[in-house]
Amino acid sequence: MRRIIKGYTLLAFLLVGVSSFAQEKQLTPWERLAARPSTLGIEQGELTFEAGNLNVKILKSSQTLSSLTLKSDDKFDFSPKKYLQKRSADGLYQLGDINIRLKTANGDWKKYSTAAKRANIKALPTTGNILAASDLANTLPADLPIKITRFWEKSGNDLVLRFEIENNSKADVELSSVGVPMIFNNILDGVSLDEAHAQNVFYDPYIGMDAGYLQIAKLSGKGAALLVIPQGKTPFEAYSPLLDDPTPRGITFEGFHEWMVLSKAHANADWKNAEQWNEN
Repeated sequence: MRRIIKGYTLLAFLLVGVSSFAQEKQLTPWERLAARPSTLGIEQGELTFEAGNLNVKILKSSQTLSSLTLKSDDKFDFSPKKYLQKRSADGLYQLGDINIRLKTANGDWKKYSTAAKRANIKALPTTGNILAASDLANTLPADLPIKITRFWEKSGNDLVLRFEIENNSKADVELSSVGVPMIFNNILDGVSLDEAHAQNVFYDPYIGMDAGYLQIAKLSGKGAALLVIPQGKTPFEAYSPLLDDPTPRGITFEGFHEWMVLSKAHANADWKNAEQWNEN
């Protein structure tokens, strides 16, 4: 009888252990994402601006977008504000980030991204129509041979996101891929059809070089749409999926893409077996 009792006791202990282990493994992809350490600095607050018909909020820590609404409809947010805290770890792209591939003489392509390892940017003085400016060196690797400065500006009724890229090394640098992640609220996870129509957007890209544009429209099809167009010489050369962003993709989220101004490095490596949409 003692042996039987001990046997059952041992079996019960093992079952509890297996059950606890199974519960740990049953975390959803979004719960696993939310469990990552937050590095974006959301707790440091926001900067708020107006640009024409838009209300704009950027984080003080990173100067990446945290909210984008219309003055005429401030309840609809084009940005994924709802998911900002869950998407605040390293490697998760925000509007205001930049991806670059470059190489020096006889070197290999190297990839750099402001999203890879978060750190507070260095805010710079602003004048005129410049809403915010920052030196991005703190959030980029120390071996990067170029200097990148980012500006949020207003131009008439428009909001402008501008980057200045300068070679600050003594060697020649070939800059062959430059992408700006287009991060808007196309995440449908956990919402009903009616909620999705009221809260979410869909993307409509025209990869037309200097005539290219990206339309971000409400999923309902009603009301004003947001139009992203080139400012100066910023051709829409390619539209690349951001497959390294860990936001869970699936039926309710197709993923994010980036507006590629230059795409030669991608064409020579990632897309070498595909026909290119535009010459690069």
